[in-house]
Amino acid sequence: MPELPEVETIKEDLRELVVGSRIERAEVTDSALVEQPPEGEFVRRLGGVRMTGARRRAKHLIVELDTQDALVFQLKIGGQLLLVPPVEEPEDSVMLVLHLEGGRRLFLRDQTGFSRARLLREEELEERFADLGPEPFSAEFTVRYLRERLGSRRAQIKSLLLDQHLVSGIGNIYADEILYDARLHPRRRANTLSEGEWEALHGAIRSNLAAGIEHRGTTVRLYRDVLGRAGEHQNHLRVFEWHGRPCPRCGAEVVREKVGGRPTHYCPRCQREDGSAEDGVQLELE
Repeated sequence: MPELPEVETIKEDLRELVVGSRIERAEVTDSALVEQPPEGEFVRRLGGVRMTGARRRAKHLIVELDTQDALVFQLKIGGQLLLVPPVEEPEDSVMLVLHLEGGRRLFLRDQTGFSRARLLREEELEERFADLGPEPFSAEFTVRYLRERLGSRRAQIKSLLLDQHLVSGIGNIYADEILYDARLHPRRRANTLSEGEWEALHGAIRSNLAAGIEHRGTTVRLYRDVLGRAGEHQNHLRVFEWHGRPCPRCGAEVVREKVGGRPTHYCPRCQREDGSAEDGVQLELE
């Protein structure tokens, strides 16, 4: 967290609430935040600039500035961007304060301390994102792309979904939900998926991410939008952190295991590791 839907929600909030404002000065309160350039230059280059836009690439939040620089945030596990006022000033875990004209301040708060920021020139930004996979809602991201890019791999399908070089923006929560929708076991080897399963996976990726955006993100623990509000998509999850409870589709108990080093939730009846259908008929494999 945050994943694509959460970063997309924050981006839209910034567009509505702060884009167009001038940053009077930047105050770094945790030096670990700044990865590029050196902290002193980072602060100097943010003083007196105006925010002209906000966009997202994968899980990166990009604030465009009138100097042609881009302020790039990776909110990692627990990063929050909070606008004060109207949000009450956070009392702890603040890593950055952007002092805006009119007395407003944009706080970056992260109780985990893992958030990172870079201030990049245009060519540096292009280099930074050069190796990222396509956006899930882009024209490039097709069933054919998935099959050709992933279909020859013997790796487990969940690990491939989390690889930002292959598909941008998917993290642990949405990967579990996507695989549940597509009825794929997270340990299935990509090279065993049928054409129908690639189609189901492609549809599940787009529909689950779209639902996450519609519900303004998933708040399991730390995620908040720019006005400090929790998301709503956690109320629509079917398997993530649902272990020990019945699958909403078939009633079997949802399990939690480590897959590729990540906590993973799935229904062992709906998502069979051997790729068989619920009635025991083996699906056609490529």
